[in-house]
Amino acid sequence: MSFNTDISTTLENSRNTLRKIARNDNTEFSKQSVLNDMEKFVKMVTTMDETVLVPSRLMNLPQEGDDDPFNLYSMLNDLKTELLWAGEETTERGRRISDFSDTESDASSAAGDSGIDGEDERESAARAAAACRRHLRGLRRCLRHLTAAAVHLTRSYQEEVGAPV
Repeated sequence: MSFNTDISTTLENSRNTLRKIARNDNTEFSKQSVLNDMEKFVKMVTTMDETVLVPSRLMNLPQEGDDDPFNLYSMLNDLKTELLWAGEETTERGRRISDFSDTESDASSAAGDSGIDGEDERESAARAAAACRRHLRGLRRCLRHLTAAAVHLTRSYQEEVGAPV
């Protein structure tokens, strides 16, 4: 198998996994997995979206600091959509989301020419792997914070409309 075929297969497997998450299939991951955090985020935002029947009512909720509940609701839904479908002709407020993100750019430059003549491919790959691990830790942290925000927003909405919490 060639390198390009391996990457294509890996990307397709990742897309299929994310599609299963979007459909809420019962796929299990390690509790330490970024996929587990992604699954929780997607499920919680889906629950939030199903709970918030009248998003304009979020405008009546008290604002906590800079967090406007309606904007938070919209942002969480937009992030869920981007996480699941970016690169597949997804649009965000009328513009196409780039297939080549800043993170991909960082990873390409980390894996590419370092400017040091004769650098070993293993050293380059090790740097890229370390950068990937750092980004995954950051992604997991972000997903956990965003999931908590969706939980809080859902509960606040339920209290506002008098629904059971």
